[in-house]
Amino acid sequence: MRPRLEKYLSSMSLGNPLRGLPVRIVGDASADPTEFFNHYDAFGYWVAAKLAREARRRRILDIGSPKSQNAILSAWHDVTAALLADCSDRFSAVTYIKHDVTQPLPFPARSFDCFTSTVALPLIGLGRYGDRIDGDSLPNLISELGRVMTEDAELFVSMTVGPNLLAFNNGWYLDLDTIKALFAGWHLVEAVVDNWSSPRKATEGDASRRFFSAEQLPVLHKGDYRVVFCAFVRNSRSIDGAVSST
Repeated sequence: MRPRLEKYLSSMSLGNPLRGLPVRIVGDASADPTEFFNHYDAFGYWVAAKLAREARRRRILDIGSPKSQNAILSAWHDVTAALLADCSDRFSAVTYIKHDVTQPLPFPARSFDCFTSTVALPLIGLGRYGDRIDGDSLPNLISELGRVMTEDAELFVSMTVGPNLLAFNNGWYLDLDTIKALFAGWHLVEAVVDNWSSPRKATEGDASRRFFSAEQLPVLHKGDYRVVFCAFVRNSRSIDGAVSST
């Protein structure tokens, strides 16, 4: 590292205001210039892009998404996040509600027009994060979403898609038909699969083929999965032709 430091210092011009300041070597701190989104980041962008289609402020209810995603969305939207413990955010405009979502949601009917959740729903009711263990909690929560969402609401959720399997203490892997059945009363209008989201899949290869539609999902073996980004609207909207299925 010393020769590299000396080369760097010698390249400084006499007028450089940083010239002559104290220096120390901290060892190899190389970074990967090819770093890109993980599936959490990609989902956050996908949601933000969806919301940007309409220049209106949304009332968003979130369960389980990264705090950074909610904080960024709160710069323009009214974000309420249900969580199990204080996350110490005193900077963003997010409204935090401490609540175990295995219990009925503490909101009046039609309180929100958007719902977001980043691979948290497959974990609900398993007690992994200190929530109550309850095998009916996920369908009960989706029923509650039907109550607290407006008629024109949209749900943006990411789920683990694969052959149906409960990997206890990790979460549910569900095929697309089961995901659709779980969201009774809602219509799936878009599904985007992240092919780099499984621990069994190397994050290498042609990046232009990383994201694809659910119809292009390869055959997966039990225990394997991909993360799928799902957009839902109420069944009444799809029947009325307001939204077409992809």
